[in-house]
Amino acid sequence: MSHRNFFSTSSGGFSAAATSGSNGFTSNQSTRKVRKTRIAKMVADNAVVIVAVHGCFMCVTVISLVQRLGVNSKMIEVEEEEKTATLVKLSKIDDGIGGPWELPAVYVGGKLLGGVDKVIEAHLKGELVPMLRAAGV
Repeated sequence: MSHRNFFSTSSGGFSAAATSGSNGFTSNQSTRKVRKTRIAKMVADNAVVIVAVHGCFMCVTVISLVQRLGVNSKMIEVEEEEKTATLVKLSKIDDGIGGPWELPAVYVGGKLLGGVDKVIEAHLKGELVPMLRAAGV
């Protein structure tokens, strides 16, 4: 199964000592804001988005289930050491109201469905397919 990392979630950018640009952000702050916007934009613009850790068994389980249902989801795949930073970014998508506590995180129709437990629960209750259809999949 091939997974594609659409963008890096590692810190990257310039050091904290970078000079401020005209917008008042240091280069590193500006880079972080762009990444947050990309994650939020991807979630908003796609019917199904799965944020997963590379090589995680539970992540592969959720991805496989969604694929078996015929859904072509968008993937954000991160390395284990990027997981905490990614969870922080995901928690800010809905104005900091809350977010996933663990990965995988599955978004359907721009809203957080949850992790593996919520996806499997929705599937077993017969709620997942109607939810996916309502999101336009």
